[in-house]
Amino acid sequence: MNKESIYSSVIASARGLSLGALWQHLEVECRSIADNSALRKALFFDLLQQLMKSGQVRLACDGTWLTGTVEEQLKCLNEAWPQPDSDDELDDLDDTGFWFLAKAPAGLVWITADGHEVWT
Repeated sequence: MNKESIYSSVIASARGLSLGALWQHLEVECRSIADNSALRKALFFDLLQQLMKSGQVRLACDGTWLTGTVEEQLKCLNEAWPQPDSDDELDDLDDTGFWFLAKAPAGLVWITADGHEVWT
């Protein structure tokens, strides 16, 4: 597995799309890896960290930027992440992706090369 190749593909296909779409595009790239749930989550957070540190994306909620370091913001997202055995339909990450819409503590804002913000 070449994670940089996976990241390049995901960014190319999901640029400008939501946090849930980024997760789904990562799923497509990881389909050939058996039992990939934990790996995909780790890749997801690593990719987000890279994108945030490079200034390509920011996290926001209700029109307000999340505060704190990149690590603190990602910790907030990680702590809210649904448990794999949850029966709550709003904790779904893969089929409907409701968690990203209903419970995620932030959404993704892409920052274009010329500084424009693309809120998702």
